[in-house]
Amino acid sequence: MDRSYTILYVDDDDDDLMIIAEAFEKYTDNLRVVHAYNGNEGLQVLRNMKEKNMLPCLIILDINMPVMDGKQTLAEIKRNKDYENIPVVMFSTSHSIYDKNFAERLGAEFITKPASYLDIQGLVKEFVNKCQLEVLKD
Repeated sequence: MDRSYTILYVDDDDDDLMIIAEAFEKYTDNLRVVHAYNGNEGLQVLRNMKEKNMLPCLIILDINMPVMDGKQTLAEIKRNKDYENIPVVMFSTSHSIYDKNFAERLGAEFITKPASYLDIQGLVKEFVNKCQLEVLKD
């Protein structure tokens, strides 16, 4: 299965999307970031990717989104045998220990969105490294 360097990023905040897209720009030669605005869209994108046999190497989920939030989306992902082994990062402005515990209980990493662009660039590099490690596993 070809999961090479595609990240699914699910977030409804246009400012965050712009900042993250900019931080990923230097990796676009061998990485594609696919975006969805809410959990429903994210799950539909996953279904489409599954049909093409091209699942992402990483899913990044915001928590607070309309229609279907990140927690509901994470639960759906982990319930589905096709997606349950894809690494997921809950990437949110939340500092709640409950949100962190929820993510960890379902096997996702929890990262609070940093305020500085330099910190975001560092996280994006970590996300890319996670993808590279996942691709090497396959």
